[in-house]
Amino acid sequence: MAVEESFLRCTACDQEAEHVVIYAGRFVSEIQCTGCGAVTKLDVSDEYLPDLRQRISSKPGRLLRRLCADPGELASTLPVRTLSKPARMVEEFRTVWRSRRSR
Repeated sequence: MAVEESFLRCTACDQEAEHVVIYAGRFVSEIQCTGCGAVTKLDVSDEYLPDLRQRISSKPGRLLRRLCADPGELASTLPVRTLSKPARMVEEFRTVWRSRRSR
């Protein structure tokens, strides 16, 4: 799950304002206007699982490319990222689940 900030026009208050954009994997699952607080949830559950399968199957190749490009960087970040990955995946699943339940 990633959280980004963007300057967008709000569909609720029709004002240009900063918005918090929440991603589940590569999909936008929620957008919140910081001006009026309106929240738009997008159901990404149908697209998410096929994308997750593709991300998992391509991971070995991506790791190999990173290893060839910068072995020191990979060696220094891999242990921490490996330990934190389960928590990051749980949060990503929660984000998808929340967007699905809001239908």
